[in-house]
Amino acid sequence: MDRFQIKIVPAVICFGSQKYLSGVDIDRELLYRKLEQEDVLPTTSQPSPGQFLEAYAELADEGHSILVITVTARASGVYQSAMLAKSMLSEADIEVVDSMSVSVGAGLLILAAARAIRAGRTKEEVVASVKDIRERLYVYATVPTLKYLRRSGRVRRAQELFASLLDIKPILCIRNGVVEPVDKVRTRRRSLERVLGLMAEAVGGDGRIVAGVGHANVPEEAAWFKGKVQEMFNCEELLVVDFGIAITALAGPGLLGMVAYRL
Repeated sequence: MDRFQIKIVPAVICFGSQKYLSGVDIDRELLYRKLEQEDVLPTTSQPSPGQFLEAYAELADEGHSILVITVTARASGVYQSAMLAKSMLSEADIEVVDSMSVSVGAGLLILAAARAIRAGRTKEEVVASVKDIRERLYVYATVPTLKYLRRSGRVRRAQELFASLLDIKPILCIRNGVVEPVDKVRTRRRSLERVLGLMAEAVGGDGRIVAGVGHANVPEEAAWFKGKVQEMFNCEELLVVDFGIAITALAGPGLLGMVAYRL
């Protein structure tokens, strides 16, 4: 991201009354340490309109047109904050696009947009390209425990206990901007294999794809998973990244998944 000079407006991570800006005053190391040491599970909140307005004003003063790509509006208020800030600076050239995804999914769209801009495409062409990729972007992931998602309101306490007792690992996807359970299996390895199988069904096994593998503090599993992706798919590009702080705070350590779109 740094090589494209992409500006990030950080989410807020809350441990009780303590608030941190993601990537500013809390990094992954501190997040994992707090998750291990504290009884309070974290919550997240979207950046305020004021945070977006500050970023917009700075970029507009430098003479830039501004393209904003947010995480899905159906799971977060980030898009609404970005749009409200846009209305406060009507003289600036600002386009806000809902990625209808999260984390690595939004990241792949941002990278595609940055490369199109660097290639000299017009703003209209860049936005059209991002929206086109968005419609064929698939996301599948699995988590080892539902404890963190329960706190975020995605699952109930009874579901968490049931899954824990039977060693059930949920498979999650994003459909129309909504995070949904799509399957459940027993054992971690089977859950990872199921993610791969679902992605193969979604994008096919013969065409070229752009893909990202995201993980939350499980680098060895991610390396194994990357090898399987390379065996199964014809990857034009394959990125392996640590999930962002906000998504890790919501889903917890051990989150591992794949994002891809067909070229």
